[in-house]
Amino acid sequence: MLNLTGCAVTSSGNMVGEAASLRYSTAEKTFRFMEVGTTFAGTDHTIEAPHSDMHVYGFTENFKVGLASMDYSVLGQKGGLFLSLPVSIPMDVGIRPVFVQWLGPLYLGAGASFVGGFYPNRQDSDLEPEPDNSLGRFDFFILYNFGGGVMFDLGESITLGAYMNYERMAMNDGGSSEDDLIFIDIISFGDKENMPAYAIRKNVTTLGVNIFVKLKSPVGFYAEYTPEDFLGNGGWQKYRFGVIALY
Repeated sequence: MLNLTGCAVTSSGNMVGEAASLRYSTAEKTFRFMEVGTTFAGTDHTIEAPHSDMHVYGFTENFKVGLASMDYSVLGQKGGLFLSLPVSIPMDVGIRPVFVQWLGPLYLGAGASFVGGFYPNRQDSDLEPEPDNSLGRFDFFILYNFGGGVMFDLGESITLGAYMNYERMAMNDGGSSEDDLIFIDIISFGDKENMPAYAIRKNVTTLGVNIFVKLKSPVGFYAEYTPEDFLGNGGWQKYRFGVIALY
């Protein structure tokens, strides 16, 4: 079964927005960033109920906005400390400090996300096992990432980049039923029933590419992929793409 309607996928994310804001900032203008993205993730990890086994998949809309930053320069190389507000829907919100250091065309960095969320219970009172009668799950957790990337200018207005990121992901569900499942007529392992709540954490390695276009203010696009058999990802996959606006 594919559970696509309530499992919240929360990722510590990449550092493309922070790195780009440093790259484009000047003595006259310091840029901050806003990011809007979409994440789809899944794993061969199985959630079990009396009649069904369910592989876990989730879909989330992501928003992130830079709140504050402190820039510095070491031997002519830009660096910075950043504080941003990440939000994921289904619903969690956090605070995220990040460190980024440029070394020529290469940047390195690390960040942590302190996240709290509510994940509603969607179990059906007409199905077995008996619903647990809770509204859902509240949870608090810490995610982190570190990695780096490169960016190269193509002319005066276009910048291309690539990056690798080691990150901790979270997948949370407050409880669901088979009524929430898509493709139920095609994929089914048993009778309709309620599925339990769960919280899963996993460290994965992600690869990504990005492009920025220098308009009045730079605008960027990124796409990233977590291959299931790459560097210990252990069957987890993640697709994420988004837009970054500097302001």
